[in-house]
Amino acid sequence: MKEAAKILAYLIGIVVLGSLLAPPLWWAGQAVAPHFPWLAFLETTDFQRFFNRAILIAAILLLWPTIRWLRIGSLGGLGLEPNPRRFRDFGIGFAIASLSLFALGAVLLQAGTFRLKAELPWDDLPGILVTALVVATIEESLFRGGIQGLVARSAGPRVALWFVAALFSIVHFLKPREEVIAEVGWGSGFALVPHAFWQFGDPARLIAGFTTLFAVGLILGHVTLRTRSLALAIGLHAGWVFALKTFSRLTKRLDRDVLPWLGDNLLEGVGPLLVLAVTWVAVLLCLRHRSHETLVHGRP
Repeated sequence: MKEAAKILAYLIGIVVLGSLLAPPLWWAGQAVAPHFPWLAFLETTDFQRFFNRAILIAAILLLWPTIRWLRIGSLGGLGLEPNPRRFRDFGIGFAIASLSLFALGAVLLQAGTFRLKAELPWDDLPGILVTALVVATIEESLFRGGIQGLVARSAGPRVALWFVAALFSIVHFLKPREEVIAEVGWGSGFALVPHAFWQFGDPARLIAGFTTLFAVGLILGHVTLRTRSLALAIGLHAGWVFALKTFSRLTKRLDRDVLPWLGDNLLEGVGPLLVLAVTWVAVLLCLRHRSHETLVHGRP
């Protein structure tokens, strides 16, 4: 079987396994929530969120068997190599991504689209930072480290860049309607699949959400190809998640009728898309400086 067919089998396997995992994952959440106060939020978490997490878990579980199936024995086979500047790259990415979104947030506060909450939950910030680091590491290892590397082996790096950016945006844009599942059963995960694409029928949401997520995927994929490392991509991803969740926790939205200029958060809409363009330019300048530094000083 050709590598492309194996990769397609991997993607189909993600949907099937994720659909199977979603119901028991939801049942487990409902069972443990009453016994642990810090998990109480699971009782009110809708099944659709569990479905999304189940898809991610399935992708992670099937990644290593797929890598073995394709007989990839090293990081080099996925287009990656050791990065002696990984901590510096991570810090640069985190700073550029988070500061650019916080700047956008400041503009929206001045415009009256948001306002700061009366009581600011500063104690939540360490937890948000941990979440950002974990999410970024897992998703970049999966999408840019795993899937992009697999696709690049059979279709080339350029095709892999665009394909994985599209896949990344589709996965994050899939949000089944909450009213689809009335009672969770073993087939509920499969029942959600055909209903997960409803937002693609709304042009304003498509522009506000899918387009910006696609741009995010392109940026992350591009820096991974340029550096042959995940450090800068993880830093950018973590910075965006940290700024996004921090701003959401510290502010309250006042004006919701601003599509497609702004979607449900700071990473959705035409406005955030412009900010992402500026971010990409800043990253390219950093990479150019890095290449110049290597040529002049001989640093790796």
